[in-house]
Amino acid sequence: MIARPVETDNKEPRPALYYPYIHVRSEHWLKATLLYAPAVKRIVPETYEPEDSFQIARYTQIIGPHGVLLQAVPANSKAADQAQLRILGKIESHIDEIKKRYGRDSAPAYDQYWIHDAKFSRQLLSFLVQNNLAWQSADPHNAYGHRTWYALHPILGSAVMTTLGLSIAEEQQYDIVTPSSDFHETLLATKQEGIFDALLNPSREFPHKSVQKRTDLAQLVITLAGINYQALRAEDIPALQASEHLAGFQRIIRRTARNVDPGLDAEDYKETLEDAAREIIQAWSDTKQNATSAIRKTLSTSAYAVSGSVLNTYLTQADVKHAVIGAGVGIGIRFVETTVDLLKNWRKPRPYQYLTELVEAQDEVLRLTFPMGLEV
Repeated sequence: MIARPVETDNKEPRPALYYPYIHVRSEHWLKATLLYAPAVKRIVPETYEPEDSFQIARYTQIIGPHGVLLQAVPANSKAADQAQLRILGKIESHIDEIKKRYGRDSAPAYDQYWIHDAKFSRQLLSFLVQNNLAWQSADPHNAYGHRTWYALHPILGSAVMTTLGLSIAEEQQYDIVTPSSDFHETLLATKQEGIFDALLNPSREFPHKSVQKRTDLAQLVITLAGINYQALRAEDIPALQASEHLAGFQRIIRRTARNVDPGLDAEDYKETLEDAAREIIQAWSDTKQNATSAIRKTLSTSAYAVSGSVLNTYLTQADVKHAVIGAGVGIGIRFVETTVDLLKNWRKPRPYQYLTELVEAQDEVLRLTFPMGLEV
């Protein structure tokens, strides 16, 4: 049985560092992440201009409460350079074993893992090339952009990218997230000191990092809430990030994710997350029903019948008092004050209300145009 590591739980979610790519493959993934995290960061070499699609490029221009939604961080930093030098020293000291395990002859027949040359430190790249641990790959399969690529054995490539990602994340206080739709962790390790150990003792199962659990769970909850990502415009995300209900939703996700065992295999991990997400969705549904029932009960005990359309007016108008009076109900002052107090209490920050805001933020025309919310 794998012991659960002690997880730190930040009250303020940190920016999400996108790993291991430069280009975002899925706009749906990006939207779902931005609906939980303040911003998405990606590692971009200073000599390279990302070749984003029009859909993704918009996120580098839209400004939210924490800056533009999709931000770049340089690949070369003091922390990144030092981390790569450390792993270079360890590779050098175990070169025979590393070449045997991860040389070109041991790599898959078709190159499967590529890294932009500007992401390497010069010393590390030169050493890997000289020892046939990295080689130029002119036409990577499904690659984005026109760049100089070097192919590596997938596990060694993951070690290099994990070194780079963890060093930048620790230096800048980011959380690393992956775009995995299969709910499995792609980092080779979750601590820098564990990267080289993973090279010498490779394992197919890696513990799911706490931040990845939270991100996976948040995205799954948002999806199960019925969000049609095609109907949720990128321009509406900043307002949702500024919601007074978001912090409460984030707390629910953190609290629930703690109960997900980090040692589960991919299938059990996915199933456990789905169960947890459904519980949150059910609690959201119950909260909506209970709140509506409470309001109706209060209004009915005052001997006034209120239609669904009038009740909706109460819940949506900015000025609650004028909404109550303006609804056309001939009621007394005491009833007005009671109703105003009740509705003001309803509008206080509520964790599940954030999901309601997401649903309401969908563009109805787009929702009907793309009924399945499929990416195009």
